Amino acid sequence: MPFVGRDRELHVAANLIGSGSGSAGLFVGESGSGKSALAREVAARHDAVVVTASPSERMWPLSGVTAVVAALDDGRRDAVDSVLSRGGDWPEHLLAEEISRTLHLLRADPCVVVVDDLDEMDSASITVLSYVFGRLRGTGVSVIATSGSFEGRHDFAGMLQTRIQRLSFDESVDLARTVLGAGADRAVLRIVADLAAGDPGVLVGLRLTPAEANGDEPLSVPLRVREQRPHRRQQRECRVIDPRWAHVLDLLAVGPVYGLDRLRATAGEHDVDIDDLLDHGIVSVHGGLARIADPARRLRLHAGLTPEERRALHARGAADHAGTYPATRRWHESFLDPAADRGALLEGAIRLARDAETTAAVEFAERALAGEIDESRRCELLVDLGEALVLGGHDLLGQHYLRRAGVSADPATRTRAAIARLRAVAAVDHTVDDSVLDQVDPLVGAEAAASERLLCESACLHLHRGEVDLAVERIALAVKLGVASTQTALLAGIAEEMGGRSHAAAAIRLEDDGDDVQIHHALLYAGLTLLREDYSTARRIIRAELDRSPRHAPMWREHLLRQLVTVEVRAGDPIAARDAVVAWQREWIPGRSTDAASTLILAAEAAMHEPPTGAADLMEQGRERARREGASTLTPWFAAIEGALALGEGLYTEAILHLREARALHADDDPAVMRLDADLIEALWLDARHDEAREELQRLERAAADSKRRWTHLALARSRAVCRSAREGAAAFRDAETLFRGDDSPLERERLRRAEERCLPDVRVSAVRAIGGDVVPSPRPGRNARELTGHEREVVALVERGLRNREIAAALFISLRTVELRLTGIYRKLGITSRVQLVAHLRGAAS
Repeated sequence: MPFVGRDRELHVAANLIGSGSGSAGLFVGESGSGKSALAREVAARHDAVVVTASPSERMWPLSGVTAVVAALDDGRRDAVDSVLSRGGDWPEHLLAEEISRTLHLLRADPCVVVVDDLDEMDSASITVLSYVFGRLRGTGVSVIATSGSFEGRHDFAGMLQTRIQRLSFDESVDLARTVLGAGADRAVLRIVADLAAGDPGVLVGLRLTPAEANGDEPLSVPLRVREQRPHRRQQRECRVIDPRWAHVLDLLAVGPVYGLDRLRATAGEHDVDIDDLLDHGIVSVHGGLARIADPARRLRLHAGLTPEERRALHARGAADHAGTYPATRRWHESFLDPAADRGALLEGAIRLARDAETTAAVEFAERALAGEIDESRRCELLVDLGEALVLGGHDLLGQHYLRRAGVSADPATRTRAAIARLRAVAAVDHTVDDSVLDQVDPLVGAEAAASERLLCESACLHLHRGEVDLAVERIALAVKLGVASTQTALLAGIAEEMGGRSHAAAAIRLEDDGDDVQIHHALLYAGLTLLREDYSTARRIIRAELDRSPRHAPMWREHLLRQLVTVEVRAGDPIAARDAVVAWQREWIPGRSTDAASTLILAAEAAMHEPPTGAADLMEQGRERARREGASTLTPWFAAIEGALALGEGLYTEAILHLREARALHADDDPAVMRLDADLIEALWLDARHDEAREELQRLERAAADSKRRWTHLALARSRAVCRSAREGAAAFRDAETLFRGDDSPLERERLRRAEERCLPDVRVSAVRAIGGDVVPSPRPGRNARELTGHEREVVALVERGLRNREIAAALFISLRTVELRLTGIYRKLGITSRVQLVAHLRGAAS
């Protein structure tokens, strides 16, 4: 079996062996979990011998002990062999004690022994080795063993045990690629990884034809798994807790899903309560459809059925679903009558995909495509299926079925397919495939709306990559074709805010054209308000869409959450940005890679924190992804973040290089677009290049004179304070502080404080701060007080005045949770645990 993954298990084994004093670890897993491959890999990495227990030797007492002893180094092997020769008639416990004592008396180099299938040894060896392995510390012998799953108490309970976990999705794909060959289609690898559920035994046992593996022919579902020789442990592990459940599980094994009400009726005939199967986790239910919870178990059960048994089960399944489950009935009938039309199966696949039953949808689709369907109907249904899968976040699968759909004769269907392909390619290959724009027709009515959506989708994707000029071209084409309306107008506004030059073809009008259009409008409108620095409106739009019932499709939720992260990053709230990132990443589909633009957002969020943990790695990943994806327009944004990070580290010359690189690559009249001017002025000033800093300040002042952006005026105030600091000192920064309002960016407040510390390192931070219109004295620095951030000092000042958490939140225009989080950070830094101790600490510092 090829070896893939298992980093966690290898790390455990390496730590155990690395001690060198001697110990034993047991890796426990079911048949097919890859125990033998793990044992071989551990042995290869640590130059050890693998001892494989054989059930055929169970009749020979101490045969297992003999095999383990043979794997020891020469000195230990000879010593223990002498014990075995003398103690052939000894009781097992005495023999175990003598072997253990002998190993402790020897002084030799560390030795590693790997035992596969430890539980398959003879009972006498198990008794002896369980005692010896539990007392290896100090012997220099390290034992790594594998075993099948145990029930209840067992002989090796005293050993360090690690359960072998299923492979991750990415590891499953890698193993499938190794088994099927490098030429296997990516979508096929994705499908078999899902159906195998991380079980390496199933993946290695796959039997696909070359045409199936390459995606040229539909997969045979349920997947064919190579027949394996019956094994005593497999029979034990696959044994059903209640023998009466066997017929119910066999019924579930021959199909992806089964109507729950029909299953209950069938189970009742065999005196089986489905709730028992649910309680044991063997069966799961979603949306009124039941299925075997573990797909790998289902494949194993299906492989164990004879053709006659499968046919009888399909006949029962078809009869059970003759009423309200036409697609499931067609599934079973397709095995009884392979020549029957399979259009209903494809319709069932679409419904399942829309209900987030992706794995079942794929099985229905593959089964449908293996039979006869009218060509025009087949094309339209495959477009529907591809569109549903893309909206569900399964872009690779959607791309797979859209490719099979071909080209429809219907213009509206062609345009829908083009939009879905555009989205899928952008998510899978991180490029914008504008070749699909050939599907745009200058039509009227519904076709005109579809054409606009296609052009706007392309424009959105280009804006996501920072390619404003290409987005403007799409907007202009919509105007030229006469299909421009709400979406085009919103995009024109966004492009203009990002430095593009575009004109909307129509006034913004929000019309109820269905959920898909409305969510697209909401996203664009939120993006427009974000760029105009109306963060509260952008948040309100996004959260309203996230809270809608029924929930939006996963693709839209992912877009909304990504935009929420961008809102909080631009608004400068590190805590809210971190919460938004966590929520965003929770929506990510397994196996989906991150593009350069999304990496940029994550890097910008990481750079907000002090210290900026992970920001440097994200920057490196983002630049490399931008290079691979050809997204050169993102380079200046990465350079701007790198410049800000270098400034924070005191690397002023390096900061200037990065920031000027960003300026050169992204020339724009609006300083708020790139937000680098204030950092560049500060870096120049601190690098003693005062004349250049003043020149940049004059440039910023000219730009700010024509700008209504709040950020621009805050940045200008910071830059003026920096350039006045040598003459006016702390007074310059106090003047800048007076410009801040309670709803201004917390990050900009923090940047002003850091600028003051860098420009005036020997001067105490300002004695007063304006908070909500009141002048509040800053707390005097006590033990570790200088480690507090500007936000934390504001909270401390209000605590000293006796305000409660809710009152502090109102005074600072932040949430109650944010106050609690900042207090927790303050307590940690000051080494205290309560508000009372904080007040006492402040009074002690003041005395």
